[in-house]
Formats: sequence, structure tokens, C-alpha cells
Amino acid sequence: MADFQKLNILLYCSRPAESENAGTVIDHIDAFGKYSGHNVQLWSSMNGLPDEDAMAKIDCIVIHYTLSLLYDKYVPADSLDRIRRFPGLKILFIQDEYRRVNFVCDKIKYAGIDLVFTCAPPEVSRKIYASLEGKVSLSTTLTGYAPEQLSQVSTKPPAERSIDVGYRARKCPFFLGRKSHEKYLIGRRFQEHTRGKGLKCDLSSSEKDRIYGAKWIEFVADCKTTLGTESGASIIDFTGQIEYDLNRWQAFRPFADFEDVPDQLLEQDGEIDLQVISPRCFEAAALGTVLVMYPGTYSGILEPGSHFLQLERDFSNIEEIVESIRDDRLLSEIAGRARKDLIDSGKYSYESFIHEFDQSALLLAKQKQWQAVGTSELGEDAFASLPAPAPAKPAKSNFLKKLVRKAWKNAPPWIRFLVMVTVFRKSYYAHLYGLKDKYRT
Repeated sequence: MADFQKLNILLYCSRPAESENAGTVIDHIDAFGKYSGHNVQLWSSMNGLPDEDAMAKIDCIVIHYTLSLLYDKYVPADSLDRIRRFPGLKILFIQDEYRRVNFVCDKIKYAGIDLVFTCAPPEVSRKIYASLEGKVSLSTTLTGYAPEQLSQVSTKPPAERSIDVGYRARKCPFFLGRKSHEKYLIGRRFQEHTRGKGLKCDLSSSEKDRIYGAKWIEFVADCKTTLGTESGASIIDFTGQIEYDLNRWQAFRPFADFEDVPDQLLEQDGEIDLQVISPRCFEAAALGTVLVMYPGTYSGILEPGSHFLQLERDFSNIEEIVESIRDDRLLSEIAGRARKDLIDSGKYSYESFIHEFDQSALLLAKQKQWQAVGTSELGEDAFASLPAPAPAKPAKSNFLKKLVRKAWKNAPPWIRFLVMVTVFRKSYYAHLYGLKDKYRT
């Protein structure tokens, strides 16, 4: 490590606008510039990488999870080719790791990625990325960390909150498996089991009841408790065929429930279970809201009874849970421990995360015996002069495209699936038709 002090790092991403209610994503991206000891240049673009002169000033490309390798619209084919030819360090942050695994692994090998930051626990990531055959290093990370904007927020004690249990969740696509469907079911089943027990609940999975931005924070901060499950999927789809088959099944059965899915379409459900802690857990801890959750490992971070109230999946302990929710003193104790261990300790802060990233980048540089540009005569100033990405050219039908995107986003899932498996089948599922075989190495 003594050969150099700093690397010039290009953070290749698609940073959302502040108005897009993507606080966890924005915090993750901005943390690199705030806390890294390296020279970090943000390159937020879906139009490709900087020019060759700019790339010559770079030691390391970090491909952020906002640029999915699943589709060329995020990382254009020519940019992936340039990453392949890039001689420096190549690091990938990846999420949604349960989808089209083989295709993504082909792209990882094609691009020559050196290090993948995966959200999967080590024993699971080894199974998911077995095809990388030790050619790529794996490092475990979280989907999100303690939200910085909430770390100094003053919160009301449980006795002063007006909602006993609050929750919002969407139905997940069936191809994510039974565990993901629990996110929706826990709210519906909790309401059924606590009807008439005197709790004030505000639970919904309806799109019209979604809450965003500051109003969402106000909502959670006014809840004594909130429901939760682990985040992830219980189906790991290596070929993409499961996703296609289940989307097609849903497309032609718009009112079907998960319980109606034929067993043969769910044969791999639970074979590999990718479950991790959700960023919502850190959010709740910061706001003093106690989590009521199913049993799980929660990335080894949360302990039942200490950081959350554990609700059995069969609701056999619902009476005990109801009594605990009524006990403001108990809720204060659990909220205090969760706040202390998850937020105040700094262990799960973005600053700590970036410190670990910095060390990983330096170790990779040492392993590859990379002579850093960041300590050469180019230095930090030359790297900081990298031009901003060119904005996308405005389309003539921009207004119409916005309307189409909005309609698509708000359309019922079965309508989107119907279009995907019919009109856009060969483009959306190109990996199933041998149209992307050039990435196989």
C-alpha cells in the first residue's frame, strides 16, 4: 500500500433527481464523494463513459448498481467494450442478484470485472457466482446504510404517537418467490389477526395509499411500530426462464394470487434463499419506530427481542405481540437499543461503508500491482477537471414519452407483463433467444 496514497476513481452511475424519492440510492452514491480518501469523480450518465483522454486519468472504474448490467440502455454495449479494454481496476456494485444470473455473470467476465460488491451473504453469493470460478473477488455489502438525514432527527416517545402499527407494501412479482410475497401478506394477515383488538392500524398495499418524501418520514415517525420482513428473493433465476414463465402466467391471470401458482412453476423456490436486512430497518431505528417482523437472520445485525418484536409466521404469538405494542415502556427500551446499535454506534454509517470500500480498492490495486495515476504528475487537480457528462439530447416527442413512461409505471403489473411477454418479448427477454451470446467468454 505504501507505493501510493490515492486512486483516481470514476463512479459510473445514474444518480436520481432529489425529487424522485430515492433517498437510499442518493445517499449511497453521494457517500463516495463525501467520505472516500481517494479522488472520486461522479459520472452520472446512461449515454456511456467519458472520452479516452479523460479515461487515461482514471485508476479505477466503479460501476454502481443504478446502472444494471441486464439492459444495454444502462451500460451501452460500446461502453461495456471500453470497460473490457480498460487496463485499471474494475469494481461492480450489484443488486437484484436473483435475476438472469448466468447472463449477468457472462457480462461480468466479459468486462473483466475484478471485484463485485454483493448484497448476498457469503454462503449464498458463492452459489450465485459459482460460474465466475474464482476469477472475480466477492465482497459482502448492504443494500443501504443508516440514513444520514435522519441521524439528528428528534423523535416522539411511543406514548405520544397516534398510530399503533403502520405499514405500506406493494405486491412483488411472483418470480421473486414466496419469501418476497410475504412483504405483502404480512400486512393483510396482521390486519385480519388483530381485528377487534383495539389497535389503531394504518396498513395498506394499495397504490393510491403510497406515501413519499417528507410525508413518509412523518408517517413512520408517528407510528409506534411498523411491520417488516427480510429483503430479497427465495428464487434465484439463473437462466431467466423462471421470470419469463411466471410473468407470462401472471399476464393471463390478472386476478390470481400467489397461492394459485402451479407447483411446477415454483420448483426452485427456496433452493437458494437470498434474504438480507432492508434499508427500512435502519430508517425505523433512526425514527424510534419499533419493528414487528418475521424470524430471520437480517444480515446478522438484528436480534429478536433486543432490536425488534418477532412475530411468528403462523401468528401463533399474536396475543403476545399485541400486548407488547400496548407497552410503551417496552417499546421505548427496544427503540433505544435499536437506535444505539444501528445508528448512534456509527457501525452501519455510510462513512464506515466507504472506509471499507477504500481499503478494498487499495488491496485490489496492490494485488494487480497497479501504478496509480493519482500519485503521478497528473494528480488530483487534473482529475477534478473531468468534464460533466453530456446531457441526453431532448427528444421531439419528450412530452409524449413522459406520458407513456408514467402510464407504464402506473399500469397494473399484469398489463406490463402482458406487453413484455408478447410485444416486447424478444427485446425484454433477449437473453433467452441467444441474442446476447457475444458476452460469453
